[in-house]
Amino acid sequence: MNVAIIGAGVAGLSCAHELEKHGITPVIFERNSFVGDQYSHISAFLEIQHRPIKDAIKYFKKQFDLYITPINTINNLTHYSPNKKTVIKGNFGYFIKRGRQKDSLFSQLHSQLKNTVINFNTLADYEPLSKEFDFVVAANGTASFTKELGCWQETIKTYVKGATILGNFDPNTLVMWINKDYCKNGYAYLTPYNEKKASLILVVSEVNSNEVDHFWELFWYTENLNYTIIEEFKLAHETGYAYPHKVGNIYFAGNAGGSIDPFLGFGQLSSITMGVMAARSMVFGKDYEKSINKVITKHNQWLNEIRKAFNNADNNMYDLIVTGIGLPGIKHLLYHTNFNVLRFINYYFKLMSKSKEKK
Repeated sequence: MNVAIIGAGVAGLSCAHELEKHGITPVIFERNSFVGDQYSHISAFLEIQHRPIKDAIKYFKKQFDLYITPINTINNLTHYSPNKKTVIKGNFGYFIKRGRQKDSLFSQLHSQLKNTVINFNTLADYEPLSKEFDFVVAANGTASFTKELGCWQETIKTYVKGATILGNFDPNTLVMWINKDYCKNGYAYLTPYNEKKASLILVVSEVNSNEVDHFWELFWYTENLNYTIIEEFKLAHETGYAYPHKVGNIYFAGNAGGSIDPFLGFGQLSSITMGVMAARSMVFGKDYEKSINKVITKHNQWLNEIRKAFNNADNNMYDLIVTGIGLPGIKHLLYHTNFNVLRFINYYFKLMSKSKEKK
């Protein structure tokens, strides 16, 4: 079996690893000269998003034979709205390094490959490859191919402005801000590398490259932030659905297959899962669409409903939300059980909307 993988990202590398386990050595085509993100930052595996999966690291090891080492655990969640603050303690997941460093998620996945060759600086096209190879996995990190084939439905467009900052941080604390004034329908978050270094990210919806700079400055001013910036970046971020996820002998995985969730914008678990499931579909003839439907497609549909409700909220509702998740009963249900939190949050937003309409 000859398999071509377009993209040496999370989905592409996971797919290659799974294929190697079954004696198939794919060929990867990567447009960059390296494996990993262009900009270094810290992402997260949040347990609350992945239920019923309790521990993503153990899940990858048990289900996919993939060994991933996080840089730290998440033991504190700090939420800020315009006038409220809630701090919650517990075991919430892991911080993962993104970028090109040796301990980044990409490098860890790459190091577990044995024979797969990566052709760097190669801009591959699915159409000629689909004639040359038995299967092609489009995992190029964008929706370009799915758009071209009419398989893409956009849900939200955002711009991301981020920085690596120096200061004093709790290495086990994730901090998140929601405020219409500088986020619009987005959010901001801080994720630490260690006690002295962190990532600071602002995600703003429906803005252009110049406008996001304005909101970035407003964010720093409003929250009275006083960190030292050592690197900055900004990029367009597109979220959407792909359907179908397989056309002929071409599979769509990772961001190309709509792995990025439409609420918090994380997609690592979905990308890894899609890469593995694409490989298993090739090897065992399993239905790829069914394999990813429950874990990814339906999951992101729920998150999209939450996103719609979130978009209709104002700063007063943000204050109610941050206050509400700190109440003992709600806090326990959300963060200390295996309750399907996506359904609950969706209901909570709708309840708040009705309460607002009555006033």
